[in-house]
Amino acid sequence: MASNPMQRKARNSFLLGVFITMIIAALVIAFLLWMMYQQKTEKEEIENAKVTVYVLLKDVTSGSNVATKTEKGGLLTNGLTTVEVTKSAVPDTAITASNYSSAITENSIYKIDLKAGTILSTDMLIESQDKTGNDTREQEFNMIILPTYLKKDDYVDIRLRLPSGEDYIVVSKKKILDTNEITMWINLNEDEILTLSNAIVEAYQIEGSILYATTYVEPGMQEAASITYVPTLSVAQLINNDPNVVQTAKDELAKRYANAALYSGRTQVINPAVAGAGEDAQGNVSTGTGASIEAQRESRSEYLKQLEAQQVTTTTNK
Repeated sequence: MASNPMQRKARNSFLLGVFITMIIAALVIAFLLWMMYQQKTEKEEIENAKVTVYVLLKDVTSGSNVATKTEKGGLLTNGLTTVEVTKSAVPDTAITASNYSSAITENSIYKIDLKAGTILSTDMLIESQDKTGNDTREQEFNMIILPTYLKKDDYVDIRLRLPSGEDYIVVSKKKILDTNEITMWINLNEDEILTLSNAIVEAYQIEGSILYATTYVEPGMQEAASITYVPTLSVAQLINNDPNVVQTAKDELAKRYANAALYSGRTQVINPAVAGAGEDAQGNVSTGTGASIEAQRESRSEYLKQLEAQQVTTTTNK
């Protein structure tokens, strides 16, 4: 039976609509597949991208230096090497070849103890508070009581303890450059040298007092302790008039004198203790200084013997 023209037209329109819909659906599916392919390709490119990172060759301890300054002004990293790894395998804070110069300075130290093989990142480092200035000098001390397990690269506070029990922080968070049985070497700036010298004299004057060092547990994480020792007025005036002392140190000393609680330690405890030593005070200083000089001579003599032995060994090997 012949089809009704209207029915045939409707059927053709329906088939055309289905065909067009299928084409559009195919195009949409193709576009989505293309987008997925592009995203996958980009992801693989990112994951496979290589980046140069810095890795520890050996274990390091909290507070130790990351790099040292060379004679030519450059930086020499201590126990670091570079490796290439995929970018996706390292944290965003990783120290790479591109950010190394800004991330590591001559004052950079490790915050915490780290194991060999660790990829170094910026959050593992901190800037040392023990920085070198124009007035920084290496100082040698053998009259300070040292901790039993003190070693090179430790950080210490130097404290004055009086026989009455009062305890004052004289110098805060100093790195041990070297040490032996009775001697330690540290860097001090001008105002610290004068302040510690004052404390040494008073430790000699006040019988029963001791000058001793205490070690920081996590020097990379721990802030420097606040100074609580106030030097004598004459030493304070010397510091204020010394052109080698920076203004920041002078301001800090002024704050200590303005702090009633700190200054009372000087006027009510230390001064009376020194005065109480009477005529023996000067003799105690002379005796203590003499012993210190003798110890330093012995240490120097031992050092020269070791140096001579090394020179002889070097000459023999040649």
